[in-house]
Amino acid sequence: MSELVAGEPRSVLREALGHLSTQRHDDGSLELVGEVPPELSDPLVRALERVADELRADDEGRGVRPRSGGHLHADALIALLLRVTDPDQP
Repeated sequence: MSELVAGEPRSVLREALGHLSTQRHDDGSLELVGEVPPELSDPLVRALERVADELRADDEGRGVRPRSGGHLHADALIALLLRVTDPDQP
């Protein structure tokens, strides 16, 4: 298992993501909440930015309109979460 994910230590990213949780609202919506301490937030943000850059580059390489804004950030978060929790991912 690679110790780095998106250029950051897997253990640090796991700990950072562990500070996030979801809350279901009465209207059926789901909210992601949490407060990530500063020593964990910087590596998390760097990793998210790297993954977002990869997704945007992939979109451009496939000739499709690049994701942006909330859509890009949501996709980057999910992709990072999958990489952090998959021991076979570099």
